Amino acid sequence: MRSSKSLFRRISVRAGWAAATALTALVAFGAGGAAAESVLTMHIEEQTSWVQNFNPFDLAGRRQSTMDFIYEPLVIFNAEDGGKPVFRLATGYKFSEDMKSVTYTLRPDLKWSDGQPLTSADVKYTIDLMLKNAALDTVGVGETVASVETPSATEVKIDLKAVNSDFPETLADLAVVPEHIWKDVSDPVAFKNEKPVGSGPMTELRRFTPQVYEQCRNPNYWDAASLHVDCLRLPQISGNDQMLAILPEGNMDWIGSFIPQIDKTFVALDADHNGYWQPPAETVAFQMNFKSGNDGNLEAYKDLNFRHAFSLAMDRKSMVDIAGFGYPVVNEHATGLPPRFETWRNKAAEGDKDAFMGFDTEKANKVLDDAGYKKGADGFRTTPSGKPIAFPIIVPNGWTDWIDAVQIAVEGLRAAGINASVATPEYEQWRKQIIDGSFEVVMNSRADGATPFRGYYQSLSTAYGGRITGAPSRYSNPKLDALFDQYLKATSEDDHKKIFNDIQLLVADDFPAVPVFNGPTWYQFSSKRFTGWVTDKDPIMNPEDHDNNRMRLMHLLRLKPVS
Repeated sequence: MRSSKSLFRRISVRAGWAAATALTALVAFGAGGAAAESVLTMHIEEQTSWVQNFNPFDLAGRRQSTMDFIYEPLVIFNAEDGGKPVFRLATGYKFSEDMKSVTYTLRPDLKWSDGQPLTSADVKYTIDLMLKNAALDTVGVGETVASVETPSATEVKIDLKAVNSDFPETLADLAVVPEHIWKDVSDPVAFKNEKPVGSGPMTELRRFTPQVYEQCRNPNYWDAASLHVDCLRLPQISGNDQMLAILPEGNMDWIGSFIPQIDKTFVALDADHNGYWQPPAETVAFQMNFKSGNDGNLEAYKDLNFRHAFSLAMDRKSMVDIAGFGYPVVNEHATGLPPRFETWRNKAAEGDKDAFMGFDTEKANKVLDDAGYKKGADGFRTTPSGKPIAFPIIVPNGWTDWIDAVQIAVEGLRAAGINASVATPEYEQWRKQIIDGSFEVVMNSRADGATPFRGYYQSLSTAYGGRITGAPSRYSNPKLDALFDQYLKATSEDDHKKIFNDIQLLVADDFPAVPVFNGPTWYQFSSKRFTGWVTDKDPIMNPEDHDNNRMRLMHLLRLKPVS
């Protein structure tokens, strides 16, 4: 999904990958031509060079094949099946009568990839590690968990600080790590975990270079009978342009990329095998840093008038039609509610509250004029208190569709007298800037769950601000936090929907982020070497292979090599 740096780089990378492909082919076929193993080539992230980092707590730096494939979840919730739990390391969980504790039951005889037993002690160790070190707390246990007990080797009792009906879904993102390995790690934040010991299906690093790495079958995987893929091969791909260049070679099996004119540039290359399914997915929005160190920018970000004017400067239709080749859909509502949650929509949070969601730079200028944002001789505005406003909008290098969308946004903002620009850090640096807060404005998406609550809670609650890449703005609103708390304590769907109606009203009124569109599900596949792909005719799960989709594990387990 990312643009190549130079012609030399394109040639050298493709040559290196071609060599890797040839090597894999030799491994895959014996002297007599019989298939020896099945190797699936996939694309899940864009980097200019692979760095060997499989630390599940390092959200900015870890390889995106770390979760699910190396560290298997306790349980996954399938949003495409009404949030039904799919049990993995755990066989079940049960809340106490007062809803203040939840007990998970693990599968018996689980093993780590090095053959050591995986028990409840490892789960307790992992959560305790997070409780002791907030920098490792990727799932928010510091706000929710009081203590952890292990009644037996297969039971984990988690005592909660308060009723939290959403806790199991939150814990689905927990990577349980082996105590016998991590107890000797002096700095778990900086630890690269280059030779991981895990619980998932693909834990063994057979090969790792800056251009390609291969992640192979766990010799002690509990669900080995369901696994028909022997290795994942992940070639380094820096962006959309490089992906387009290598597609004609026909080596990719599972892709999660922006491919313009996909029927022509991908499907037509092998119409019998190449396919895709790209339904509308997560909301993409511009998010401002509410803890910016720039006084002028911060004054503007915290002003609702400025956020309204920002929205009015957004040409959403051009972002969708020109930058996105028509794949996304415009989000026209101040709530930013994704289309797939139509049954949760609160009509009272729309209508007049969406008055700033159209493209109107004349109105944007008037809003800013009326609010006291004066233009200088250079045509750019200052804040009502006279401070300059100037900010880059960060977007990962090589994400050509998003870069084009941000350029369209910048054109609109500058037409309103706002000194905005585009910055394109490498993907890993982009993630680091979001986590450490060293950015001004970012265009970003958020991860949804089985209900719309998760996307709002994890992107707009004080508890999650800056903790995960989906919560870059560090927005904090006590009234919204109180509604989130009410939702977590509620136990019926009717109560959840009533509270979520109020959440939508507050979000529409305070407008903490500027929704622009709902991106597609980035999913393309080739059935030349593997069968079992999820399609629109069998839409049983989110088919994406990206890091924020836990169901990608179940998708992998569906795949079988072509006979």
